[in-house]
Amino acid sequence: MTISVQRPHDKLFKTVFSDTDEAESFLRAYLPETLTAQLDWSTLQLNETSFVDEAMQESESDLLYQIQHKETKEPILLYILFEHQSSPDKWMRFRLLKYMCRMWDETFRKQPTQDALPPILPLVFYQGETKWNYPTEFAELLPEIARTWSFVPRFAHLLVDQSGIDPESVRGGLKAKIMQLLMLAAFHEPIQEALTLAAEFLAQVPRTGGINYELFFVVYLAATQKRQTVVEFVETLG
Repeated sequence: MTISVQRPHDKLFKTVFSDTDEAESFLRAYLPETLTAQLDWSTLQLNETSFVDEAMQESESDLLYQIQHKETKEPILLYILFEHQSSPDKWMRFRLLKYMCRMWDETFRKQPTQDALPPILPLVFYQGETKWNYPTEFAELLPEIARTWSFVPRFAHLLVDQSGIDPESVRGGLKAKIMQLLMLAAFHEPIQEALTLAAEFLAQVPRTGGINYELFFVVYLAATQKRQTVVEFVETLG
């Protein structure tokens, strides 16, 4: 029997990645190395605003970060859109374009006299039950005859598709790995290997002031797994 927690996936995603150290560990692990080398990670900051459509808030979550280019010091926006629908959504790219335009609108509210739009790097983090099977290029939503027209919006998002991946392959810091493994267990079978690894990593998380991560992760597990699974997980923690 699970316990009732409102939007547990959203809460897990936002709590872990509101820690910019954990966000950095995840982004550096999954972004292209040629890009990460150009960024000044000491300047990474979280923007508290969400850009997701109200109608999609049960199946999407998002976090926006700002970082400076290492050489030019110009701002760059790093956007993580977390898709936790059970299956891929062809029109996610259309919503993503809307969200990006909202971000640019926000930059004008903060700096009305800006000379250029900050680049946005969109990363889609997908944890559905089936593999993501749509292109990442926006223009692919248009009829084939129009995809190369010069006036067609054109961008591609990065994709982290964790449907059916090997639990051993998750990357990032300790809490970022635990988050991914618990979500793998929530969305995919089999779950034992993912939970065993999560427990090993959780035992290594330092117990400091602030959030009690051991309790936090167990509550998420209790909201997404059967009672016996939670009991066995807690027992492995000692």
